[in-house]
Amino acid sequence: MAEVRQREWKIPGQRTKRKAWGFTVVVNGKRKRYQNTEWTREQAQDELAKVLLQVEAPKGEQVPGITLKEAAERYLAMKARKRDLVGDKGHLERLKLHFGEETPLATITAASVSAYKAQRLSAKSARTGRLLTAAAVNRPLALLRHLLRLAHEEWEVLPAVPKIRLEKEPQGRIRWLDDDEEVRLLDACAKSLNKSLLSIVTVALGTGLRRGELLGLTWERVDFSRGVIRLETTKSGKRREVPMRQVVYAALAGPPAPHEGPVWATGSVRTSFENAVETAKVEDFHFHDLRHTFASRYVMRGGSLPALQQILGHATLAMTMRYSHLSPRHLREEMEKTECPASPITSRAQDRAHEPLQQESFAATR
Repeated sequence: MAEVRQREWKIPGQRTKRKAWGFTVVVNGKRKRYQNTEWTREQAQDELAKVLLQVEAPKGEQVPGITLKEAAERYLAMKARKRDLVGDKGHLERLKLHFGEETPLATITAASVSAYKAQRLSAKSARTGRLLTAAAVNRPLALLRHLLRLAHEEWEVLPAVPKIRLEKEPQGRIRWLDDDEEVRLLDACAKSLNKSLLSIVTVALGTGLRRGELLGLTWERVDFSRGVIRLETTKSGKRREVPMRQVVYAALAGPPAPHEGPVWATGSVRTSFENAVETAKVEDFHFHDLRHTFASRYVMRGGSLPALQQILGHATLAMTMRYSHLSPRHLREEMEKTECPASPITSRAQDRAHEPLQQESFAATR
């Protein structure tokens, strides 16, 4: 299989070999070499993809090639059961707008993707007016990379996949409410025109459920007899049960029967929540921070990280470990496990080090 390599090639028209990116392919039974001292690795991969596309095409026929629009439609059909497909649809529309929906996938190169990334890095958010975050730049790029890999590995309509490098993202922030902020926020939620907002925020603070899990909650998943919320469709794709604290139980038991269908009729709480945050004068706080607040308090009050992983529904313990720094007791216990027992000599030395200094007699030194 042809692949790009960096080595010393004999460049046509030159006497000596020079280091360059290049590749070797077999065309009509003959081995052909392509190299250029000015190529980067990504440019060499793009050229290899173009050559392979021509080599694998039937003789005398034009390469049909799947377009970005067709690939996007096939991707959405393939991911129809995905829980959150709205975000993917938005990313695909943005990609089609930039590259052109009738553009063949084979013509999307590492260079063109790099140019798209550079454009996004210099763009500003229409909502905040600030430069786009690395995460906002990476999400469409990650989807494009996944789409191209599907086209190459599963659909077999793309000869090669261009290299796509994602931006390095900073460690996610952890913002939680202090006691005074919580009182002000709940008071503002109680006064909101959205009558469901107070109970939604109360349950979020008491369970750590994601916004999608909360708004998609149905009464059949609320088990009052066992005091748990049963979640069937989650981000990780695994079922889980979340125990209800008393405040959560009271918030859910408040609405009168019959308890059928969705727990909350509202489909979105973004505007009402943002208004409540502004009214409460809570700075730099988002709905997802309610989940951080639950997790942070859980750890700071001595809850175990493995149990928190199950409650939050994290796929790995590594995702939960970002809350470990909030537990001084946890770190102290781990440090004590590795402490060596003091030897008798060490103990005596430490005792002498802590004895009060003896005043020497000036008379003895005379």
